[in-house]
Amino acid sequence: MKKCIGISSAAMLTITLVACGGSVELNPPPPPVPVQLSVDFNSSPTGWVGGYSDFSTSTKPNDVVTDFKTLPAPFSGKGLYVFGTNRSDDLFIYVKKKFTGFAPNKQYALDYQITFLSNAASGCIGVGGAPGESVYVYGAAAAIEPLTMQAGEEYSMNIDKGNQAAPGKNALVLGNIANSSTNCGNAPYQEKNLASKTPLQVTADASGAIWLLLGLDSGYEAASQIYYKSIVVTASPTGR
Repeated sequence: MKKCIGISSAAMLTITLVACGGSVELNPPPPPVPVQLSVDFNSSPTGWVGGYSDFSTSTKPNDVVTDFKTLPAPFSGKGLYVFGTNRSDDLFIYVKKKFTGFAPNKQYALDYQITFLSNAASGCIGVGGAPGESVYVYGAAAAIEPLTMQAGEEYSMNIDKGNQAAPGKNALVLGNIANSSTNCGNAPYQEKNLASKTPLQVTADASGAIWLLLGLDSGYEAASQIYYKSIVVTASPTGR
């Protein structure tokens, strides 16, 4: 014979009632809502941290820069500047920040829109790859902090970002840094906009936080640089 457990009416407001037919959750939390994150790098990019990976001890770059700088002429304002020389044929330079306010342990579909300045011309030839088309722009996200990890002499990410033109579980390839100029010797800086074609699935951690990451994955064995101007990420709950 099953035995039901009785509780007081006051307790019923705050706990789960275990009854003869199963359990009933009282006062469930509200469903998660869409979240839009809009970052304008014309103001100081508080909380953004730079890093780099995908190299070995012998090919580690010594000139990587992630800094808040004045935009090059003829543009005005400031941006988040990223620079580095690819000595490994596979250098990944990233900036990251932790965002809160998501529903804990809930899955979201992320759509990215990124605006940046690039002086990499189109249709040019370079060592290992093109200076524009072979430098890929990434939008990534994870519940854990993205970090560069060392294994022996190799340095790689602790998230699945994929590689160059191939996306990973935690990252989308949004496009490349080639602008519309064909002046391979002295291309001007131009503004470029990229947007995700498919959403990136990510689950917030137990505190409702998600790490966002922007990255350049280079197959061009020389220096690359861009200025991030802004990013908009729309996070839509998937019901999971």
